[in-house]
Amino acid sequence: MLQTIEDLSIGVWVRESPSIFAYTLVLSLHAIGLAIVLGTSWLIALRLLGRATAIPLTALRSFYPTLWAGFIINAISGLLLFIASATHMGTMHVFWVKMAAVATGMVLSLRLKALYLNDTAALASGVVPAGARRMAWWLFGVWFFALVAGRLTGYPELVFRWFGF
Repeated sequence: MLQTIEDLSIGVWVRESPSIFAYTLVLSLHAIGLAIVLGTSWLIALRLLGRATAIPLTALRSFYPTLWAGFIINAISGLLLFIASATHMGTMHVFWVKMAAVATGMVLSLRLKALYLNDTAALASGVVPAGARRMAWWLFGVWFFALVAGRLTGYPELVFRWFGF
């Protein structure tokens, strides 16, 4: 199945085209999407942890469209990168760990918004609940883990040496 996915014409184009609009552009878009998702998530988390106090707590909800835009860029570019090397990525444990971390990060971001950031009266008080601060720390950790796992997909021999898989 992975070989069939990799043999799709879009995968061959991304992988083998000499055009700058193939692999180079897709990988660059993936990095840009990553910067948007992590930057936005970490900015929200930093504000909930008492930093960036110039940003009103009520403004944090307005960051979510940017977070989603970055996620969509990452999802599309990531899918193209996966298709281009499905046999390699699909069998790599660290890739699936990364995917689990990304899913966890997005779910955590949505839960944070639903549980804490949609309560405008509480946000207007300026008091950040302890649960929101805990979730902010988790958000940092999960996205950091996803970032590191994503980078490790480029070094499978290192991952195997360190972790045995």
